[in-house]
Amino acid sequence: MDAEPNDAIPSTLLTGFADALWRMDENGRVTAGAPTGLGPETAAHWKGRLWLEAVDPADRALAESLWHEASAARGALDASLRLRLDGGAAEPAQLRIVPAGEHDWHGIARRRPDGEGDVHRRLIETIDDGFCTIQMIYDADGQPVNYRFLAVNSAFERQSGFRDAVGRTARELVPDLPRKWLDVYDRITRSGTAERFEEQQEKPRRFFEIYATPIEGPGGSRLAVLFRDVLPRRRAEAELSRSERRLSTLVQSMPQFVWRATAAGRWTWASSQWGAYTGQSGADSRGLGWLRMIHPDDRGRVAAAWAKARERGEFQVEIRIRPAGGEGYRWFHARALPVRDEAGATREWVGTCTDIDEMRQLQARQEVLLAELQHRTRNLLGVVTSVAERTARSARSVADFLPRFRERLLALSRINGLLSQLDRGQRVTFDELIRAELGARGVLDEGGERVVLDGPLGVRLRSATVQTFALAIHELATNAVKYGALSGDAGRLAVRWRLGEPEGGPRRLCVEWIESGTAPPPPVPAAPGRGYGRELIEKALPYQMKARTRYEIGPEGVRCTIDVPVD
Repeated sequence: MDAEPNDAIPSTLLTGFADALWRMDENGRVTAGAPTGLGPETAAHWKGRLWLEAVDPADRALAESLWHEASAARGALDASLRLRLDGGAAEPAQLRIVPAGEHDWHGIARRRPDGEGDVHRRLIETIDDGFCTIQMIYDADGQPVNYRFLAVNSAFERQSGFRDAVGRTARELVPDLPRKWLDVYDRITRSGTAERFEEQQEKPRRFFEIYATPIEGPGGSRLAVLFRDVLPRRRAEAELSRSERRLSTLVQSMPQFVWRATAAGRWTWASSQWGAYTGQSGADSRGLGWLRMIHPDDRGRVAAAWAKARERGEFQVEIRIRPAGGEGYRWFHARALPVRDEAGATREWVGTCTDIDEMRQLQARQEVLLAELQHRTRNLLGVVTSVAERTARSARSVADFLPRFRERLLALSRINGLLSQLDRGQRVTFDELIRAELGARGVLDEGGERVVLDGPLGVRLRSATVQTFALAIHELATNAVKYGALSGDAGRLAVRWRLGEPEGGPRRLCVEWIESGTAPPPPVPAAPGRGYGRELIEKALPYQMKARTRYEIGPEGVRCTIDVPVD
């Protein structure tokens, strides 16, 4: 092929349809062709003029910057600019300028079809994310040293605070530009692969998701960069995370077991308390696996409660749950409510299991105590009636009846005060009974010699018959104070008791009441009240308590033995 003349347009530029072709010198003055068309008249008109005069004034600054950089590096210039290609209004066009020889340059321009550039520009302006296109700037060694903004949208200007950024370099806008930005954009430019990364900005505080993609493919120098401010989303995510942690802490600190389930009662999740109590792992409890820890007799009621839950809008049942180790069961109250979506449809059920074992035990004990109270009340009324009748039978007058009857009622009051200890799971013991009765008489001299108490502590008496036993002790003490050993200074009283364990029968308590140091009263009705006490000991105790008794009046006073079962 023959060499082309200096003022000719080389055919190597015609790589497709072109709207403008021209040659220019190193200063950018047209020497052949025209930036506004291919006609010879137009070419003659523009010869000697700067090609930049064909650029729309809005893009003139960018075009000048690009031309300056291309001239300094003797490299190609590629840009999307608005040009007046036919002498009329400026139109979006794709421009390419390349060096030709030592001093000349060749240029080619092609219109964007259907106003493609304007469409893209309008589209980019409608988005809320910052957007820009940049062109990397390299030194003679091919190292990235800067980048220039080719286009920006208004959202980018608001985010960055930069005004009139188009055509300017990053170092012009940010003199201390961090090196990392050059490295990141250089890596994307060389690889030709888009990347996504995050960057936090302190003033004003923002958190950006950044998407950068090459425009020209590997080795190209232009990138499109999108900046999305995700700080509001990050704040919402952080608050949601804090809320979830608070909820998790609340769930973990609750004594109840918390769980989630489907409408069919299949668990999808259980809190750690469930696993700690039952020993089941989360996987084992899912589905219907949790039912393995429920007492077999309660599983039918669980199924019935789930069958009614949808209609009632609530799941509720009392069940027994087996702890880890499998020994015994504890009662729990299981309750769940539906979680509904915006349309009112049930998405899942959230429930708890609350330990009510102690409450049920208290209720059962309360029922027992109520029955015991009713039983005791009937017994007490019977005892009071019997005491009143027996006292009246031996009294000589109303004046004689009242004090004796009052004393016996007080004795009953004392023993019922001791019986109230049953509310604390206790029983009346014989040492408490004897000390209460002698203490009420004012004759219990602890550590003295006048009254001696000798026997094991804590021998528990049967609650059902302790009132009769207490009345018998009361009559012995009353007679001792009024007529027997404790009526004078010389008398002595010894009460000794011991436990016996005969083979094949219950343990028995043997009590010895021994008065000494005084003459016995004459065997005449001159000592009121003794007949009732003796009748209690010799008749009532054997009948009610299966006791073996003996009552004697010796030369020095009363000797009485009472042998009763205590188990």
